[in-house]
Amino acid sequence: MKEQAAGRKFQVLNPPNLLKSKVGSGGFAMGAVDKAAKIIEGLRGEFEEIAKVEVAKLVAAAAALMSQPNDLAKRDEVYKIAHELRGQGGSYGYPLVTRFGDQLCRYLDAAAGLDAKSLVIVKATADAIAVVITSKVTGDGGDTGRALVAMLDKVLAQVKGE
Repeated sequence: MKEQAAGRKFQVLNPPNLLKSKVGSGGFAMGAVDKAAKIIEGLRGEFEEIAKVEVAKLVAAAAALMSQPNDLAKRDEVYKIAHELRGQGGSYGYPLVTRFGDQLCRYLDAAAGLDAKSLVIVKATADAIAVVITSKVTGDGGDTGRALVAMLDKVLAQVKGE
């Protein structure tokens, strides 16, 4: 044991590292990554079908919110659907769905109330997500993706008065 300046004794304890025994040899199987990628690719078609249904719900929820902008249940419904799509889009090759869903969720989080200009953003973002899914705009979307991003950026700039 070592002594500190104040005359107190302390002891250094080094607990055993049991993590290695829990994960096995500690090696990383690259085959597992390839296998997981193939499984995810196989599920893409399933995601696309589910996403089409969810996008239809999102567009309908956004339209309902436009007719009743102060209805918190309608606002929550738009948020919930956008949040769900945001969480899954990138995993299945649709990063624009994740990006637009994130923008919509953040916008709804930040907006205290929804006026006519705010509703334009909600509708434009829901429509952009719908285009990405129905047109199967994967990856960065190329020209279509850039056009959608530019369109949303323009709408946001107009609403902010830039």
